[in-house]
Amino acid sequence: MNKLWNRNFSILTIGSFISAFGSAAAGIAFGILIYKQTGSPLTLALFTIANIIPRMVTSILVGPFVDRNSRVKMIYRIDYFYSIFFSLVALILFTGYFNVWVFTIIAAFFGIVDTVYQIAFTSLFPEVISKGNHSKAYSISSLIWPISAAVMAPIATFLIETYEFGVAILMAFNALTFVITATIETQIKLEEKLNTKKVHSKITFIEDIKEGLHYYKLEKGILGIGVLFAAFSFVYAASDLLRMPYFVNHPTLTLQNFSLLISAGAIGRMVGGIIHYIFKYPTAKKYLIAVSVYITVEVLGATLLYMPYIMMVIVSFIVGLLSVTSFNIRMSATQTYLPSHIRGRINSTQQMLWNIGTILGTLTIGLIAEYSGLEYRFIILLASVVSLSAIIIFPIGMKNEFKKIYNVDV
Repeated sequence: MNKLWNRNFSILTIGSFISAFGSAAAGIAFGILIYKQTGSPLTLALFTIANIIPRMVTSILVGPFVDRNSRVKMIYRIDYFYSIFFSLVALILFTGYFNVWVFTIIAAFFGIVDTVYQIAFTSLFPEVISKGNHSKAYSISSLIWPISAAVMAPIATFLIETYEFGVAILMAFNALTFVITATIETQIKLEEKLNTKKVHSKITFIEDIKEGLHYYKLEKGILGIGVLFAAFSFVYAASDLLRMPYFVNHPTLTLQNFSLLISAGAIGRMVGGIIHYIFKYPTAKKYLIAVSVYITVEVLGATLLYMPYIMMVIVSFIVGLLSVTSFNIRMSATQTYLPSHIRGRINSTQQMLWNIGTILGTLTIGLIAEYSGLEYRFIILLASVVSLSAIIIFPIGMKNEFKKIYNVDV
């Protein structure tokens, strides 16, 4: 049997774990910093959009580049850059300086660089997995963010609430994790499968993009998955934007309660990832399992804030556990289904679709929250209509196309 924990898989996974701790802390810190400084959900929404719009533009352009160049070199060079980038952000914050427009520009710039990194990483990851181990590998991958979030959410909120320069400390920690990760990643040795078609002129770049888009005409299921998760991104934007302010403005709940909710969801993902690593779902049932999970997660997520706090924690755990099932089935199926030489372009287009969903969701929900006077939890409930409708239209309405992709032994 092929060994899962080979040299390259081990290096890439361990490096990702290290940098994820810093990224989780920084992600929580930035959101809290912006909202506490401005008190405006719309400003927080615009900050988020400023990070996403460059991602949308970059994602469609970077696909051909990722398919033609070493993805290994891209990820460790960007990680070294991140270590410098976040060191500078930390230094700025240690001076006590804050300007929402300056940090919005920083967020936009980060969105561009991070898009290149994410597409390169997503396209590289299947290449380091030995045959027959994709399901287990994505189970391990699904643990990276949950573990880091479970550990760092309470630490991050504690530092922010306790120390004047708590956010700056977290940014410095983030910079340190990236330099360690980059150094580890330089040891990856891999013969990458890239797009080797001869480049004749700038027209070749256009042809590469067209080839990627043409793939969607041949594979309607892949397109359906992209649009489905764009709808999910719309709804997740509502939760990401409004849950933290809901806790900040609540008469009895606090940021620590919010961080524990994040940790509960992360622990659920950890448990789900372990289950996927140990057990293998029946190949013929994966489509049915995925659709059932989609519906359950959307309903529970929409009603979460209406529950007593202890139930919120329990349901957050359940949603986390089920979300890993969704992630594992989708990623292990689609990334093995996509041809390697075109994977970067398809991943970049999928990323663009999801970014469009996030932008529309963030802007729409931000405006409604700022000017409607509606309860934040009611706005989240209304947003779920989008995702539930998308489930009916795509995975259920395109059953055969989805089954062809999902019900594959990986």
